[in-house]
Amino acid sequence: VKGDIHDIGKNIVKVLLSNYGFYVIDLGKDVPPEVICAEAIEQEVKLVGLSALMTTTLPSMEKTIKLLRQKAPDIKVIVGGAVLTKEYADMVGADCYAKDAMEGVR
Repeated sequence: VKGDIHDIGKNIVKVLLSNYGFYVIDLGKDVPPEVICAEAIEQEVKLVGLSALMTTTLPSMEKTIKLLRQKAPDIKVIVGGAVLTKEYADMVGADCYAKDAMEGVR
C-alpha cells in the first residue's frame, strides 16, 4: 500500500502462500493504488492482498480498493495488517479480512 514501508508481514504471507503452491506476484512496498490496479489487470489475477502496518496508509488502501472495484470488479481483495480490523475491512469494501498470515492463507 502506498506510504507503507514495512514488508515483514507481506513477506510472511508470500512465503506461506508460495509454500502452499500459490503463484504470488510481489509488487514490493510503498506501491501506489494505480500501479496495484494496473498490474492486477495486466496479470489477470483473481485476488489482491493488501497489508498495512501504519494508520497513515489506510486512506491509500481504501483508494486502492475503490480503484479495483471501478476497473476490475471481479478481482477479490483480502486485507490484513496490525492496524486493521474486520470492521474497517467491511467499511472499505474488502472481500476478506485476515487477522494474521495463517488466516490469510486459509
